Amino acid sequence: MKERPQREFALAPGGPVDRAQAWMKITTPDSPRLGPRALVAALLAWLPLVVMVILHPNPEADISFLRDIAAHARFLLILPLLLIAEGPIRERSRMVVSHFRSSGLVADEDIPRFDALVRKGTRLVDSTLAELLVMLLSAALVYSAMRGVLSEQAVFWFEKVTAQGHGLSLAGWWYAAVATPVFVFLMVRWLWRYLVWWWFLGRVATIDLRLTGTHPDRAGGLGFVSFHQSVFAFLTFAVGCAVSAAAANRILYAGATLVSYKVPIIGIAAGAVILGIAPLLVFTPRLLAAKRNGWSTYSQFSSDYVLKFEQKWFTPGGTRDEALGSGDIQSLADLGGSFERLVHMQVVLLDRRLILSFLFAAVGPMLPLLLTMMPLKEIIRVLLKALI
Repeated sequence: MKERPQREFALAPGGPVDRAQAWMKITTPDSPRLGPRALVAALLAWLPLVVMVILHPNPEADISFLRDIAAHARFLLILPLLLIAEGPIRERSRMVVSHFRSSGLVADEDIPRFDALVRKGTRLVDSTLAELLVMLLSAALVYSAMRGVLSEQAVFWFEKVTAQGHGLSLAGWWYAAVATPVFVFLMVRWLWRYLVWWWFLGRVATIDLRLTGTHPDRAGGLGFVSFHQSVFAFLTFAVGCAVSAAAANRILYAGATLVSYKVPIIGIAAGAVILGIAPLLVFTPRLLAAKRNGWSTYSQFSSDYVLKFEQKWFTPGGTRDEALGSGDIQSLADLGGSFERLVHMQVVLLDRRLILSFLFAAVGPMLPLLLTMMPLKEIIRVLLKALI
């Protein structure tokens, strides 16, 4: 019997929800249809709320549906973004896994072990049990959040006030039972998949990778991992948008100030950078070993080469004119360049662009909140002054 080709590991698609969409021909292996799916998901979450609010308005609401920035951001911006992110994250994760195998970083004798990790990672992404647990956790989070909202004094557009207290209106039931659970499910599922990615890189780091201290990327040959890691800034941006929209509601309608969110904003920015680069730290022991071994090997080799070079060209009475243009001179320069790369080799896969991508993705959505502190003209004037 012909062996089935192994599916390349990627973080999307996977799980029963994606399999159900494939079974219903909503997606195909050649066309995930991310744009149409994102648009349909946004409209299914948001449009029924519009219709229900129009048919059954709540004039007693302190925050109307049209003024609820957080709701519109979740369903019209963040929810589609979480679906569209499947495309670039799928491709980048697939490219990283393929490069490990094709670049020779994994020795031939370790390929079976690497393939076993690929199969296990694929099973984790496809796990029905994991996705069911994600659904249960999402439901618990939504239930807890709705209980907290209904206990507040402020009345939202999705509530109705009765003699027994605050309850959900017709729009509120759609909001709490359909729209918000879908949004939270996508967020939590991406968290699970990111943890799988973290696990996968950690297990790959236990393999005796053939790292090279003089690799031009100055990262032992692992620079491609940090380059592709920046794709997860999509998720950081989604979290930043959710926090920014929730803060905007509080600032505009509950009397909060942007200054009161200073600590949370700093914490989110720091957390985004730490979580973004943390999976890459699993390679640090391997990189340290590669640099240490390379330093020892190249130091000995360089000493032997330089000694022989001087004995050949700098012996008493010998001519030195022939050294000009000699291949020995070029080899000495090449050796110096290789040793220079080894000296500056990174032992932590930190890239300034990677750090900035996560930082800006988390903080960028919060910049519009500056409008609550000063007019747009004043912000532009300050920015122009800083640039000139």
